[in-house]
Amino acid sequence: MKRVARAAVFNFRPPFAAALSLAGGIGAAFLLALYGADLFWLIAVVPVAAVIFIAFALFARTARAVVWCAALIAVFFVGVACAAVAINVLGAPPEVSDGVARLAGRVEEVRLTASGRRCLVLSSVTADGTALTGKVLAYLGEEAGGAVKPGYRVEMFGLVGHYDMFAYGALDYRVADGVRYFAETYGQVHYSYGFSLFGAVRSAIYDVLFDNLDYETAAVAYAMITGSTRDISDSALDSFRFGGVSHIFAVSGLNITVLYVSLSAVLRKCSVNRWVAAASGLALVFFYTGVCGFALSAVRAAVMCAVGALASIAHGKYDGLNSLSVSVIVILLANPVNLFDVGFVLSVCAMLGIVFLGPGLSHLMRRLPSWLKSNVSMSVASQAATLPALLLVFGYISGAGLILNIVVLPVMTFLYVLMFACVVACLVLPFAAPVLAFAALPLQSVINFFVHFGFEDSLISGGGGWWLAVVVFACIAALSDKFNFSRSFRAAACGVCAVCFALGCFLQNHVPEGSARIIARSAYSGGMALVRSGSGSALILACDTYPGAVSSFVNEYAPGGVDDVIIVGGDECASYYYSCGVEAERVWMSPHSLASGIDGAVAFYLRDFELHGAYYEFTDGYTLSVTVCGARFCFAAGERADAGDASLAFVASDSAACSAPIVVRFDGGAGDFDLYRQGCLQFVAESGKLELKGPVPAK
Repeated sequence: MKRVARAAVFNFRPPFAAALSLAGGIGAAFLLALYGADLFWLIAVVPVAAVIFIAFALFARTARAVVWCAALIAVFFVGVACAAVAINVLGAPPEVSDGVARLAGRVEEVRLTASGRRCLVLSSVTADGTALTGKVLAYLGEEAGGAVKPGYRVEMFGLVGHYDMFAYGALDYRVADGVRYFAETYGQVHYSYGFSLFGAVRSAIYDVLFDNLDYETAAVAYAMITGSTRDISDSALDSFRFGGVSHIFAVSGLNITVLYVSLSAVLRKCSVNRWVAAASGLALVFFYTGVCGFALSAVRAAVMCAVGALASIAHGKYDGLNSLSVSVIVILLANPVNLFDVGFVLSVCAMLGIVFLGPGLSHLMRRLPSWLKSNVSMSVASQAATLPALLLVFGYISGAGLILNIVVLPVMTFLYVLMFACVVACLVLPFAAPVLAFAALPLQSVINFFVHFGFEDSLISGGGGWWLAVVVFACIAALSDKFNFSRSFRAAACGVCAVCFALGCFLQNHVPEGSARIIARSAYSGGMALVRSGSGSALILACDTYPGAVSSFVNEYAPGGVDDVIIVGGDECASYYYSCGVEAERVWMSPHSLASGIDGAVAFYLRDFELHGAYYEFTDGYTLSVTVCGARFCFAAGERADAGDASLAFVASDSAACSAPIVVRFDGGAGDFDLYRQGCLQFVAESGKLELKGPVPAK
């Protein structure tokens, strides 16, 4: 009787395994650096790796498995080595900092801040003749003048500072983008013409759109084509985000595929050799990636396109998982810090969802029309896989996006092709500009739709954390056709994942009776603290806290919203309530505040009050004392910190003296804990004591 070979649980793919191993090595090295540990401690991995290798050598059925095991261990340590080099460069003392210097460099990008202020991203910068490692973000004064464009050489005087590698408990996103310095410039900017091919193309696209369309439509069209959302108004951008479709502004697989397929189809019609056609298509794809500023999502898509094109020509077979893995390896080897780029993570997660879940979902919907089946499967698969990252970074996901993407994706694909073709036509034939205005009418309708409806009420928040990624991807693996599991095992695995998800959400948000949870976070010269008990929650804010961080903080730790907002310090309390993006039934301020009334909430100006079992007292305009579950702490937003008999003090100013036994500084300075390094701390108040809970990075 012939014996039937049993199918493997998972078909081993070397590129996928190598990508995971490389990412693991990079992640381990940066995690140690975040916690202030020496990379030397990674030597502890060596005996573990040796045990794994010996086990493979003893029990593996083939020598090939042993070789691959050794290779993957080596790749892990390659990731560690690459990350160590990057950490050494990023953590090195700055060449120039905290002083006025004459800056000279090349303009890479012109930006506008949220307040409308111009700033330049400079590369190849020298400060008083000293070459700087990394880019400089130069904020221009009103007297700067000049129409500076990418590629220009500029000179200016400025007060130079530097960004630290780690800030607020995470890798600083600006450092991850290569921006190491910032400068507050003075006087005029002296510039000379410089040519940048990619910058010239971007400027030409910009001029065509903004010269022929209304500002908002031109800004959205420019973002769709180049990936830059700098010109879209905050309200319009929020409308797309709340609708769950802001990914249309990320240049990725959709844009790259449309370009490559379109050019390849034209060249095939002209009977061009397939190798020449593929080379021409890839040349266009990588040139377009440069025009988009080599955004990581675009680079990922371009590398996948190249791998897929070469595989299709050479072997006639395309493997999406292998292509994605190769692109990840290339991007991480080029710069290990890319592993922590939000756009890159979201792009990779979306592709993983499509690769793992897409075929199975398409099979379930096989009776539907092909276009509908494709859109639904891609939308559901990508959103399921990006859910953990979205909750962790932004604190919310869009419930409306689950439905809107099914309709929006094909519509926006058509509009992207239409706008791209019209822009190219206008660049080649300037007299075709009226056609662009007519072609933009459907896009205007889409913009009006999202701005009018808003979709703020469809947001789903809470449940964020690294544990959620483990649960979600375990469930995706159980449902994927890439694993040869039985139906009963798939059902059991999904059930376990659902229980873990529900349990995780409950434990994260549950506050036991008779206790309270105090969670504090710092963000850009200010801080916030959330006091949660079983009966409600109150958010304490310093006026100068970054508003975007406040909304993310609340979405993560108080997904049901907060009942009360208490604003400490300054006379701009009322205006700050509007900018922080958090709605509450009541807003509390010091009686010393001169702030006017607040629309949409009841405002109280009291010295002391009681909320949800906690007693609050303004000891002065900048210090709030809180007594909860018998424990006492204070929140100080000014230069003074009147702690009284509080056992714990959260202090915003790094120079404020404080007599509390335990001092938590929001932005550096002498204290027991520094939220600038640690990001977030949690304390539990119970039976008159405050106890620290949760992991704590280096002091």
